[in-house]
Amino acid sequence: MNSRLSAYSWIFVPLIFLLFTAPGAVSYVFFHPDEKYYTDAALQMIEKNDFFTPYKADGTPRFNKPVLAYWALIGSYKIAGVSPFSSRILFWFGGALLVAVTFLMVRSLTRNQHIATVASLITAANPLLILSSSRSIPDILLALFLTISAWGFMEIMVAENRPRKLFFWMAWLGAAFAFETKGIPAVAYAGISILYLLANPWKRKKAGNLINSAALITAFAVAVSWFAIMYQMHGSSYFSSFFADQVGIRISSGIMGALSNTFQGIGFLVAFTLPWAVIVFSKPKELRDHLKKNDKKTKALYGFCLIWMVLTIVMSGAVSKFYDRYLLPAIPVISVFFASVLVQSKTGFKNFVLYLFVGLNLIVNMTGILYTVFVGTDFILVAGTLTSLLILIAFFLELFNPASKEKAIANSLLLLYFNVFILLYPLLMPGTGEQLVLSLRREQISKTDTIYVYGNIRTASAIRIQSHNQFKVVNMDPVFTVPEKPDNHFLVFRSADRSSLDLANYKIVGGSQSLSRVSADELPSFLQPVARKMQAKGRYLIAKPGNMRKNFRVTPKKWYSSPGI
Repeated sequence: MNSRLSAYSWIFVPLIFLLFTAPGAVSYVFFHPDEKYYTDAALQMIEKNDFFTPYKADGTPRFNKPVLAYWALIGSYKIAGVSPFSSRILFWFGGALLVAVTFLMVRSLTRNQHIATVASLITAANPLLILSSSRSIPDILLALFLTISAWGFMEIMVAENRPRKLFFWMAWLGAAFAFETKGIPAVAYAGISILYLLANPWKRKKAGNLINSAALITAFAVAVSWFAIMYQMHGSSYFSSFFADQVGIRISSGIMGALSNTFQGIGFLVAFTLPWAVIVFSKPKELRDHLKKNDKKTKALYGFCLIWMVLTIVMSGAVSKFYDRYLLPAIPVISVFFASVLVQSKTGFKNFVLYLFVGLNLIVNMTGILYTVFVGTDFILVAGTLTSLLILIAFFLELFNPASKEKAIANSLLLLYFNVFILLYPLLMPGTGEQLVLSLRREQISKTDTIYVYGNIRTASAIRIQSHNQFKVVNMDPVFTVPEKPDNHFLVFRSADRSSLDLANYKIVGGSQSLSRVSADELPSFLQPVARKMQAKGRYLIAKPGNMRKNFRVTPKKWYSSPGI
């Protein structure tokens, strides 16, 4: 990318991110367990015409998280209808926007286009960011707003004179929107940012230098607005539910548990920053020299990045159960440090890492070709593999020059994600929800029919999304009782749970199966036992009363219903 084009990296890099992550973002190959809470709530908020109160699948209020993630889903459903794509598109675009913000932030702070481009590519190629952008959960939005807030605070910190008003608005409003996205974690990040600006030895600020009255008042109003509305609508009871999720059941009460989570946080953070962490620390002497010769502004920026990383690890360790997504807010600021070192200091292993990932891409491509030849032809697999091979051929023929090894490594990482997903596509698609919807339609489901879903509640959620919110779905977890209502209905359950239900008066048909598009016998012998086990474990069945009348297929509107349990 030449110097003129690099100025537009804030556009090009997000587009590259969208291209290589599209296969995972627009389908339900990987359905995160927490997505059901947000998609189900958004659908009910639309049906109830209540755009402030999130709801659980049984119709009761869910106050665990603030409202912004639900609003993102509601907006998408209103514009594009209900589908897997519309459930994720705004979160996917949120990931691309975070990549763009990273570029603009680093360019503004360092005045260096190359460092900014490398930082945005490191962020774009981070597996945690890629996965979080492919889920209908608030973590990617939280990271976006916190990064905007961090940018504002860092600009306030390094300014020689009075900073531009824009940066005060970014610092405070970013934190406010982060608070409306996920609650108390945003307060911790804003608090540590303020303390660092007041106490760091390189660019220390006075308290008065952090205040812009208009920005602060507006941010406070934004942060508390939803909570004030909830108090007016539901009274103080919602506070106890919100506080229990944010602190009560979330914070670890044992020292050993906290230590275990902390070490997990460190380990996962190192893993998610590979290979950059290895490259950056490959030459300790050069790294020390680089850190020593930096001016006070750069040292202050590095310190800010370090304090955010430490806070992220501490917070991920303090919870009762560790989740890797808690590390996401640290990724963009860590990219600031990594990119600066990679561009301005001598490092090793770049050639090795680049050709390692190019080699891995070729291995995945060859595996896709072997699958096509010996197992079966899939259009997505063939098209994706050919696209990847053309990119790799162009790389080897030097038809394009990425201008630096760092950019080439980041692009090879993104291409590897693309290739792995394309390889898995014919094995994992269609997913459980899509198969069940197709099976129910073959059984001529009608507007008078209710679908009772047993087992994991995300199966019910997947059916709602895959049916475009046209089915009336009732989640029965954890009760395994056959409905007594005389209305026409279907039961959906795992084959392993068949013995838990009284199905004497029901007709049983197949619903879905893992690895539905491939026969285990067609796979290599060492994979056949694994495939058969996955198919047996992931098999769902559909039951309908033996005397159930046939109906023409229609599109019922409402799905939410309380099973009275």
